[in-house]
Amino acid sequence: MSAVIPLDHVAIQNTIARYCVALDTKDWELLSSSVFTEDVSADYPFNKTMSDVKTVANAIKNRLGEVITQHALTTQIIEVNRDGKTASAETYFTGNHFGHGKYEGQVLVAYGKYVDELVCTGQGKGTYREWRIKKRTVVFMKRIGDEHIMDH
Repeated sequence: MSAVIPLDHVAIQNTIARYCVALDTKDWELLSSSVFTEDVSADYPFNKTMSDVKTVANAIKNRLGEVITQHALTTQIIEVNRDGKTASAETYFTGNHFGHGKYEGQVLVAYGKYVDELVCTGQGKGTYREWRIKKRTVVFMKRIGDEHIMDH
């Protein structure tokens, strides 16, 4: 049985945070280099049942396009399994999508949660073990604002 390292929670939080950074900075490469496994399985409200990191990254890129966003993570529960190699996380988020052009000054706000299954890659970065998301389900609880902000 592998030991669970106390810093695993911090490493998992960083993996989930890197996802938001990738979206907000439009650094799509981060999704494959630091967030998801190559064979990630993902289910998003606007893109159901995706099965690899390239498909997921392209779907997110196509959805967000040039929309300026700001994602914030809030309430979170992380459970590292006894094997020390797998974990689950549920993370609440708020995603702000800022209108441009004729929608300048308007905001579409998404409230929801990321439900993730993660795996430890066995590699480390400094004092942390590296974790990646192997399965993600995005659940919207509420969206407030004009959905046309997402049109591009």
